[in-house]
Amino acid sequence: MTLPFDAYKQKIKALLQENGIDEPQSETIADYMATVDFYGISSHGAFTLPGHLQRIKNGAYHLAPNICVERESASFAVVNGDNAIGMVSAGFCVDYAMKKAKDTGIFTVYSHNNNTYGAAFYYALRAAQQGFVCFTMSNSPAQMAPVGGREKLLGTNPFAVAVPAESESPIIVDMATSVLAKSKIKEYKENGAELPAGVALDACGNPTTDPEKALGGIMLPMAGFKGYGIALAIDLLAGLLSGAAYQNGVGRFYSESKESMNVGFSFTVISPKLVFGEDFYQKVDEYIKAIRESAPLEGKMVALPGDDRLLNYRKNLKNGLEWKI
Repeated sequence: MTLPFDAYKQKIKALLQENGIDEPQSETIADYMATVDFYGISSHGAFTLPGHLQRIKNGAYHLAPNICVERESASFAVVNGDNAIGMVSAGFCVDYAMKKAKDTGIFTVYSHNNNTYGAAFYYALRAAQQGFVCFTMSNSPAQMAPVGGREKLLGTNPFAVAVPAESESPIIVDMATSVLAKSKIKEYKENGAELPAGVALDACGNPTTDPEKALGGIMLPMAGFKGYGIALAIDLLAGLLSGAAYQNGVGRFYSESKESMNVGFSFTVISPKLVFGEDFYQKVDEYIKAIRESAPLEGKMVALPGDDRLLNYRKNLKNGLEWKI
C-alpha cells in the first residue's frame, strides 16, 4: 500500500494513540517518523515503531512526562527529559533552544534522562525551517571500541547540522560516527543481505560481513581514529556534560528494562539574523551557487551534503511511500 505523506503520518499516529499516546506526543512522533522515512532514512523511521510500541507495553516510557528545565543561564539550559519517548523530549529541547535564541542569538540546551531520538537531522531541519542554524548531537548505547581495543565503550553517536538559505533548500550534514548506523545493520539482517567490508567486527574482533555477527560484535568508527575521536567528544559533551549516562552506561533500546536509557542530548541553536544580519540567507544561497557551479570531475555532478535525502524527499512526496508496518 503506497501512501502520501499525510496518510502515512496518520497511520503512525493512529497506532501510537491506540497504545495510549496522547494527541500532542503522537503528533510529534508521527511527524518525526514520516519525515525521516520520506527523506529516505528508512532504518530510523516507522521501521522502529514496533520497538517503541513494545517499550510502551513494557512500561519503559513515561507517557505523561514532566519534561522540565533544571538549570538555566542566559546561554544554556539543562533539561530533564523525564524518560519520555525520545522524539518528545528532543522536540521540547530544540523548540526551547529556538525560543531562547530569538533573544540571545545563540542558545544551547543539554538534556539527560532521555531515550533515543533517532535521526539527528530531523531536529536540525526543524530549526532550519524556522530560520535558525542548529547543531545537535546525542550519545547512544555502546557499540564501538576505542581504537586498539575490543571492549564496547562508545556509541555510534550521531550529530547533525542544518543551515537555512533564502531560496535554496537547507544544507544538511547528518551522520553517525560509525561507518554504518546500527539501525542500518538491522535492515541488512531483515533483508538477508551481507554488509559491506570494513563496517564491523565480530565478538572475537575479526572482520565480518554477517549482520548477525556484527550485531553481536563491534561497530567500526568512520574514518578510523577521526570517527573515534568525534564519538568520544560527543559522549563527553552530550552525555557526561548533560548529566546523562556515558560510555557503556547508556541503556539499550531493545531491552526488557523499564528504566530510562538516560541518553544525553545537546542542541545549539543560532539566530543568523542576530549574529550576522538579515542578508545571511541570501549569502547562503550565493555560497550554495558557488559550490554548484564549481568545476566538476569528469562525469560527475558537484554535490552538497544532504542532496541524496532531498532527492528522496521530493520523489516520495510526489509518488508516496509504501506502508510496511
